[in-house]
Amino acid sequence: LEPHVDAIDLNCGCPTKVAKRGGFGAYLLESQDYVVDMVRYLVENTSIPVTVKVRLLPQGIDQSLELYRKLVDAGAALLTVHGRTRMNKGENTTPADWDAIRKVVECVGDRIPVIANGNISNLDDVRACLAHTGADGVMSSESILEYPPLYTQTGTAAVAFKRTGPGRLAIAREYLNLCERYPPHEGGGGTRLQCIKRHLLIFCHNDWNDCGTILLRDSLFPVRCSAFEQLVERHATEMDYFYQVLDQVEAAQRSNRHTEGDERLSWYFRHQNDEETACTSSDC
Repeated sequence: LEPHVDAIDLNCGCPTKVAKRGGFGAYLLESQDYVVDMVRYLVENTSIPVTVKVRLLPQGIDQSLELYRKLVDAGAALLTVHGRTRMNKGENTTPADWDAIRKVVECVGDRIPVIANGNISNLDDVRACLAHTGADGVMSSESILEYPPLYTQTGTAAVAFKRTGPGRLAIAREYLNLCERYPPHEGGGGTRLQCIKRHLLIFCHNDWNDCGTILLRDSLFPVRCSAFEQLVERHATEMDYFYQVLDQVEAAQRSNRHTEGDERLSWYFRHQNDEETACTSSDC
């Protein structure tokens, strides 16, 4: 691996059930000595930087800071701090704790760069986060999965929160073009059909949840894998199937008099209540 990459990042941030079953991601933080030893071993046996993505520990900020200091002492070259614990997920998602991230910056920021993660839905949030935390940079995960041009002026106060970048359908089609050139399963993206399906569900999340397209979603993306694969097999190629899916989404958008400028993040806010979702970027 070392000759082919610029750095190695140890992901101790993923809180999913799969990570829990495998004992990786955020659940590595339950074995703190093991994580510190892992970082130290990588630093001592490679010539490239070793970075670590972490969440806040459920025990509190003091215990979190103690662990982060140990990681830096072990040689971590950079920390990315998600301002939530592993329990703050799904319906239990809460706003990221930027105050806690600021404390991390105050604790180890004079030794290594600290990247902030959490509560980033547009460029206004990036600016606010950097100002509040003093971090060296910002990382986004779920919001940028839904809208990759996130770090542009689109959807900000400067443009009246209008989407000035490409619409979600254009992004979905560009993604399919990239899949044809770089098949996901060849790059470690898992089962090719399920990987592509998952991304299209995220890009067009708001379309699938409109009243007029719920039935369209269920007919185009059956829950059962076998039914989904049988549906794909009826088309000349797998990509033909996915392009036809997006053609039907476009038809539904036209019937709903959809405009790209009024698009908003949808999948990113799926676990937040109506009051939180209704907030402007500067309020949330």
